[in-house]
Amino acid sequence: MQLGSISVAATGSQIRSPIRVVDDFQFNFNIGVGAKVTSGTPTFNIEYSLDDPNAAGYTVAGATWYVATGFSALTASTGGNITVPCRAICVNVTSGTGAVTASIVQAGPA
Repeated sequence: MQLGSISVAATGSQIRSPIRVVDDFQFNFNIGVGAKVTSGTPTFNIEYSLDDPNAAGYTVAGATWYVATGFSALTASTGGNITVPCRAICVNVTSGTGAVTASIVQAGPA
């Protein structure tokens, strides 16, 4: 099992957190996500990417990001899961001002 968290503080729009790399080879793929607004009034998404963060020339800005089902235009703390096999997860503050922390747990062998 992989544990981790990512945080972002924003004073504008389209501010992406650092990424959290996940293991896309886990079977059954399942990631629990708990996103907590820690200050302000941000609107945010939890997003995932299929791009390989270990590839030469990879950049967060150059990766293609998809909004995870149930994690679009959030304005309050929420929890849910991502079952689409992916390679990286981030928090994207799309508007407002504030901070968000996402705790991530990926199921799998220890």
